[in-house]
Amino acid sequence: MKPFSLHAVLKYRQQLEDLARQRLYQALEVEARLREAQLKVDAELAELYRCLQRDQEQGTTVDRLILFDHRIELVKEEAVRRQTELDKQKVQVEKKRQQLIKTSKDKKIMEKIREQQNAAYAKYLEKKEAGMLDEIAVLSHARKQLR
Repeated sequence: MKPFSLHAVLKYRQQLEDLARQRLYQALEVEARLREAQLKVDAELAELYRCLQRDQEQGTTVDRLILFDHRIELVKEEAVRRQTELDKQKVQVEKKRQQLIKTSKDKKIMEKIREQQNAAYAKYLEKKEAGMLDEIAVLSHARKQLR
């Protein structure tokens, strides 16, 4: 008897692997966007510090220094928030990566099972064929003996 075909199972496993790969790619894209936004905030903060230093060297009003201080605090808070988002996204990327690894392993396991199943079925067919050939040889020999 022919063994159960694993084609549908393997197709499903391939779909799961493709979905996991797609989700990982999307998570990596989000991480790249967050990283880019973090770099922009860092650059803005560096520019604010340069402007503050320049104004302090050239002389400025207290109001302008207070405004710089408030803006720097806001940008620092933004940088911390962006870094937190980036860290959370890194965790998500790692989860997606682990999910992809798991689905890939599951698919490979099913492929090995299919190969083993096919090998066992081929061996079964060989035994059956050998048995038939033996039976044919015995019948042929018996017919020659009767003549």
